Amino acid sequence: MPFATNPVSGKPAAVIGASTGMFGAVWAQAETRKVLSTLGACVVDSELPVGHADDVLGADGLRDPDLRERLRRVVSTFVTKIREHTSVCAG
Repeated sequence: MPFATNPVSGKPAAVIGASTGMFGAVWAQAETRKVLSTLGACVVDSELPVGHADDVLGADGLRDPDLRERLRRVVSTFVTKIREHTSVCAG
């Protein structure tokens, strides 16, 4: 697909990930951000790697209040980027 016409070009994107180890989500997010940026997506500067996900995630969601707050901030920033995406991603 040509760069200018790919589905994510100029679109806001956020990167959030979880892994059972300490660094898997960090590494995966770094690579995902590179790919999205190369494709022309407008990637939110905030990210949320969740290490040891099996310990911090439960049936009711994130057990750690700090992680819940960080997730809220990332999602809030992403929503703002979506609302402003024409001006934010234009240049």
